[in-house]
Amino acid sequence: MKDKYSILSTVSLYHALNDGAISVVPLLFPIFKDLYNLSYTQIGLITSISLFIHLIVQLYIGRFSDGKNFRTMLSLGILLISVSLFVLVETKDFFTLLLFLIFLRIAVSFFHPIGIGWVSRTFKKERLDWAMGIQSGSADLGAFVALLTTLYLTNIKGWQFPLYIWSFAAALVVLAGIFITRNIDENLLIVKKAPKKQKISEKISDSVFLLKKIKFLIPAFMISGSAWGIIVTYLPLFLDEKTSLSLEYIGFLAAVWVGIGCMTSFSYSKIKSYLGRKNVIILSYFVIGVSCLFLSVTINVFVILLIMVLLGFSVFLTYPALSSFISEVTDESSEGGTFGIVFTLQLGGGTILLFLGGFLSDIYGIWIPFVILGVPSLLLSMLLLFYRKSEFAIR
Repeated sequence: MKDKYSILSTVSLYHALNDGAISVVPLLFPIFKDLYNLSYTQIGLITSISLFIHLIVQLYIGRFSDGKNFRTMLSLGILLISVSLFVLVETKDFFTLLLFLIFLRIAVSFFHPIGIGWVSRTFKKERLDWAMGIQSGSADLGAFVALLTTLYLTNIKGWQFPLYIWSFAAALVVLAGIFITRNIDENLLIVKKAPKKQKISEKISDSVFLLKKIKFLIPAFMISGSAWGIIVTYLPLFLDEKTSLSLEYIGFLAAVWVGIGCMTSFSYSKIKSYLGRKNVIILSYFVIGVSCLFLSVTINVFVILLIMVLLGFSVFLTYPALSSFISEVTDESSEGGTFGIVFTLQLGGGTILLFLGGFLSDIYGIWIPFVILGVPSLLLSMLLLFYRKSEFAIR
């Protein structure tokens, strides 16, 4: 059992760094918008194009990783994050920002199919929901630190400084992860997979078969992926335009959202034991929908603070719950490929809605992304409630 805890500790550490690093850049968008005279459409293009590259690379990495050493591949991904953040400080205009963000997105493509697949494989037979909550909460903790500190550090040292900090931290985390897992059983690093060359048609057939097994969760993955992207990207822009808050207070409000999410993720196993996994996600999407619609029509800071608390509870409960559903229907030898597909669904939803959010913000206003997220969330909660007696993921 000690080896399993070493794996969970390493994955949690990597997840915290991964999600912390990816949270830094959206906070800097209000600064980039002024520096490079960006429109909301251009911001939507930057985020959606880089996400599109992310989802393609992630899908490939997920399939490629099955049968490989998960520790080696995860460590490579974190090392690439370190390099990508270091070069991001050389941003000069719209095109260099897009290029460097694509590089960053390629780097973070490693974690989710491999890291969560590793936890799924390790804890599939015992304490699965607990392990998923721990690794998810660790990611939220990393994002919380990023959201709480980035704009403060930017204010006193310049926008490049937090990027250097996170680049250095990524290099240290790789060393820590390798050290923690240095003595674990090789059978926990690699699951041998019988060599088999699949035709493209067979790969597509396998993917379609998986999607049929989780058909009720397909829109859930897409909306959850969109929720993170839309809130972390457009909330700072919304608050910067609609309120008189300083960048430090904007970062604080975003940090409240993720901080509540962090505590919620760590408590997910207990919450699930009281409500049940189905009820957790039905209630979560309902709260996301209502909260986002209220957010789109208010500029009262105290109301926004309350909304951030509600979104912290609701958004972050969906991630470990959805991952646990998928783990229960996944074979140990195909964790990477399976999670690559489902997290591609997450990114696919985010890619589409992030672009629409930016494009429509230039036409209607910066409130529109929250309507784009709120309405589908409400509809999904009603759909899942209607089919609550059906299996959400078929074994």
